[in-house]
Amino acid sequence: MDDVTLTYETLWQHVQKESEMLPTNMAYQNVMLTHTQTASFIVAYLAVLVRQGVPCVLGPQWSTEQRDALIKLHRVPYVWGDEGLRSTSYEPSHKAPTIPHLLHIGFTSGTTGLPKGFMRDLPSWIASFKVNDTLLDASTQTYMALGPYAHSLTLYVMIYALWHGKTFIGQDRYHMAKGLSYIAELQQTCALFLVPTMVYDGIHLGQHSQWVRHIFISGDKLSSSRHIQLKTVFPESKIDEFFGTSEASFISVNRNQTAPLDSVGRLFPNVTVTLREQDDAGIGQLFVKSPMTFSGYLGEDAIDEWIATGDFARIEKDVLYLQGRVQDRLIIGGKNVYPAVIEQHLKQWPEIVDAVIVRRPHDKLGELAIALYIGPEQLDVQAVRNWLLSRVSRYEIPSKFIRVASLPYTASGKVSRKMAQTCYERGDFQ
Repeated sequence: MDDVTLTYETLWQHVQKESEMLPTNMAYQNVMLTHTQTASFIVAYLAVLVRQGVPCVLGPQWSTEQRDALIKLHRVPYVWGDEGLRSTSYEPSHKAPTIPHLLHIGFTSGTTGLPKGFMRDLPSWIASFKVNDTLLDASTQTYMALGPYAHSLTLYVMIYALWHGKTFIGQDRYHMAKGLSYIAELQQTCALFLVPTMVYDGIHLGQHSQWVRHIFISGDKLSSSRHIQLKTVFPESKIDEFFGTSEASFISVNRNQTAPLDSVGRLFPNVTVTLREQDDAGIGQLFVKSPMTFSGYLGEDAIDEWIATGDFARIEKDVLYLQGRVQDRLIIGGKNVYPAVIEQHLKQWPEIVDAVIVRRPHDKLGELAIALYIGPEQLDVQAVRNWLLSRVSRYEIPSKFIRVASLPYTASGKVSRKMAQTCYERGDFQ
């Protein structure tokens, strides 16, 4: 983890030492973890578990005001960061948690307000590990995830590595080149767990590696051209693209782009899905049930066994096709238009690096789709429109194409549609 190396023996020694210094009443207590260094975090995380407490994995990125608001909302009795463990003004509760085998509490990205705490139990992650094992060669020696430890993918990979006794490589500050250089020095077969922005960095670095044998990508789909570029840099590697959520864990996987290009892959065997409120095209709201799902949100009522992903989708046999987020749907001339579908096609155009659809009100049609894209100044927009016409309806063709120097991204590497919409309405993109 950056310049810090911990063997399993040293890690356990640190965990034992820190756990012995924790208060005697730590059992069942929520402990908010805010460390800036991954190595310090994992020691604290395990020490809290040793004392039967509940790690609340917040990370250092939140403001003091947001952190204090979460402490107040959930009456968190302890906060543990770089300055050590401190008590808050809230008394510890000695009531056992209602969730059996509760492992930790993670937090959402907070893009729509205060982060929500989601509870994750150990059996759900063991079920996820077993699914991951079916895809990954057991001889792989090292797992690398370069995002912040509080991100659900990085935290998952870290615990997955511990579960199997593998080497984990992480970073406090993301630097793809350093990560790949370290793999080369280590000379161990490695599985990379990436989000889309990291994929882009890996391609443009062009740092070929014979040691990377497997790449797992969580987030937006890769275009076929991007997949070919990635395979060129990592020729020895298998490439799996996951679709899932922090709450539902893994839902489907596209193995080496063997599933249809406009899909998000095939459903995992232990995942059951249903579509509610389907329209005439068979598109409905996606609900998921599996042994890998989370245990509910902190401070809210118990969840139904079916988890709403917040997506519109359709299913053909065992292949899942996403149409986009429920709140992103446009209604143009009375027709449902799903921005994600348009974006998938746009990103297949060779000259378009990335794209997002935003909306603009229209007196007659209700709304219009506007395409913001990263690409060349001399993009042949009419050629793109003609190409799209053979793939989508005329209502789905963007009314305007606007070239931008960059787009806003979330921590998971996806384009932030909300931020892009705000920038567009503010006049940042002209």
